[in-house]
Amino acid sequence: LAVSPSDYTDFERLLGEIQAAFGLEDVQRLRRAATPEMASHFEEELSANAARGLVNRISGAKLLQGDLSEAWREGDADYASVAMRYAILDMMVERASGRIVAGDAARPQEVTELWTFRRPRAGSWQLSAIQQV
Repeated sequence: LAVSPSDYTDFERLLGEIQAAFGLEDVQRLRRAATPEMASHFEEELSANAARGLVNRISGAKLLQGDLSEAWREGDADYASVAMRYAILDMMVERASGRIVAGDAARPQEVTELWTFRRPRAGSWQLSAIQQV
């Protein structure tokens, strides 16, 4: 499966959209940008944070490097796994007080993960999996 420059643009856009939506706890945006399985995982993580009185504030995702790991076609869908190295502001905040309990509001951290995207033929890419590297 050939991955085009416009596909890479979509992957970078999805990185920003998904990280921003997660940081805002915007479940509807997450459901649009991710497969149902991945959106369910995000919702579970958001619920677990809320149960602990925390919110994961994420912002400023900036792709530093994206390298295609593999791309393939399976049934009626295309898949692409991309090693995503990006910078992001990532903090755990007490929901009630706003106090930062982990992370740094001024210093972005660098993250590398393997993101797998899925699209139905002639459809739009969605995030289908994330693996820690």
